[in-house]
Amino acid sequence: MKRYAVLTALGVAGLLLLALSLRGLPALAQVGTQLPPELNNAYIRDLAQKARAEGGVINSYGMPNDWANYGGIYAEFQRLFGIRQQDIDMGSAVVLARMREEKASKNDVADLKPAFAMTLAEEGLTLPYRVTSWSALPQDQRGVGKDGSTWYAGYKGTLGWIVNTRLVKKVPRTWKELENPEYKGLIQYQDPRATGTGVATIMSAAYALTGDPYNQKAGVDFFARLHHLGVIGAVEPKVTTAKFERGEVGIFINYDYNLLAWKERFPFPTEVVIPQDGTLANGGGIVAARNAPHPNTAKLFLEFIFSKYGQSLFAQAFVSPIRPDVELPKEIAAKFPPKSAYAKVRFVDYKKEEAISEALQKYYGETIR
Repeated sequence: MKRYAVLTALGVAGLLLLALSLRGLPALAQVGTQLPPELNNAYIRDLAQKARAEGGVINSYGMPNDWANYGGIYAEFQRLFGIRQQDIDMGSAVVLARMREEKASKNDVADLKPAFAMTLAEEGLTLPYRVTSWSALPQDQRGVGKDGSTWYAGYKGTLGWIVNTRLVKKVPRTWKELENPEYKGLIQYQDPRATGTGVATIMSAAYALTGDPYNQKAGVDFFARLHHLGVIGAVEPKVTTAKFERGEVGIFINYDYNLLAWKERFPFPTEVVIPQDGTLANGGGIVAARNAPHPNTAKLFLEFIFSKYGQSLFAQAFVSPIRPDVELPKEIAAKFPPKSAYAKVRFVDYKKEEAISEALQKYYGETIR
């Protein structure tokens, strides 16, 4: 009798624990009814069930809310699948170093520049998983490395800058025009030793000045001159708009999708500039970790973000999807600079970028202190 009572008590306790563990997660039966048709299939529903069994959490590196609409993307991922994001914001170089150090065992997914995503795949540190939409992705925007490890580019953007026109009366239209003492302390850019955006910034300047984006010496030397002139007000290891919003800096170099989103948000007048002497377009790399603590959750996120529906969430926030069959909504496209502004834009070669990144970062560290 006692044994029966104990077993009954244990059974009730187990049911209570199970109920508590499922709080906040959508009922399994509801998932199929709320999914977009493209994702409402047996494979995704089964993967979602396996993912939720891993705890209802996805650990990400370098995917903060204010970058590339990840805030909106992860909110929708949670709404559909009941899985919430835990992000540690860091630049691409830090993501690469950390995933190497941890043997890709602490995070599930990450955003980093494609050249570094390729490096991780070549070292066998990314999940050997091809999304079901693999064939819909451009061939040069995804690939396979060691032991089947895969890398992806999920979206793309073009380097330019946003100008606070209250602070800056003469808006610079070219990289060369940044070399002006009138802009003392007004320019902000990302640190190339910590971020892929910073590396792309140096390369873009090199392209504008020499026609060769892989001439890292020319790009670093240009920024060294800007520092010497005193026009640099901030060099940041991750994206932060705080100084720009406070009016401490007035020219912020970044990708057009961020610039346009910020323009919508800031309460003061701004202008987005795509430099007329040339600049680079680049992809945003997305990988799943080889030894992810929640591997099915990582797979589910990849399926979600590379579906047409997931890609459309990028498109809603000025971010150009990597899938050619997903276009920017007309109302969003209308807010971009005119197409003529992109006439001298060149898409980066990921392999060449990968080949020079380390030397660029080293020379930058030796030259700009």
